[in-house]
Amino acid sequence: MAYFPFFVDVTNLHGLIIGGGNIALEKVERLLAFDAKITLIADRISDEIKKYADRMELIEEKYYKEILEKADYVVAATDNTKLNEIVYSDARKLNLLVNVVDVPDMCDFIFPSVMKKGKLVVGVSTSGAGPQVAIRLRKKIEESIPSDIEEILDQLAEARIVAKETMPDSGKRRKYLIDLANELLDGTGL
Repeated sequence: MAYFPFFVDVTNLHGLIIGGGNIALEKVERLLAFDAKITLIADRISDEIKKYADRMELIEEKYYKEILEKADYVVAATDNTKLNEIVYSDARKLNLLVNVVDVPDMCDFIFPSVMKKGKLVVGVSTSGAGPQVAIRLRKKIEESIPSDIEEILDQLAEARIVAKETMPDSGKRRKYLIDLANELLDGTGL
């Protein structure tokens, strides 16, 4: 399988997670780091997940397919293979993107190893073949990121706005922004 690395604004989408244990907790924490809108449903929800009750909707009851009507994407994160298969089937019938954790054949999308520093987001994936490799590579990338990357990105964002307003020639604008980025990054090790 070849997954294309889309970056999606999850603040405007409604995610549904089915599961209330450690598998679900890991997905909850990763999505909430991006201010995702999440509903989680499970017949039992762990105390670790309940810590996030102020940041998402928790429904402590058994999964029912009608809950999918409010979702834009679905994560089946239980240790119940049969339930995960039912969720996958129900979601696909509604043309929803679904991820059944650790079952690549039942994933329309995957969770890469992610590094986030302000506006900078780096995702590394092995398409499920070796998540440990993705984690190791992500850590290496993270170590190489300059400590002032947020300030650099803020300067570039401001410059981009000004350049768009003052430089109608897209070629000149592009060259200016490349040169500015190189100047700001010189000496950072990148």
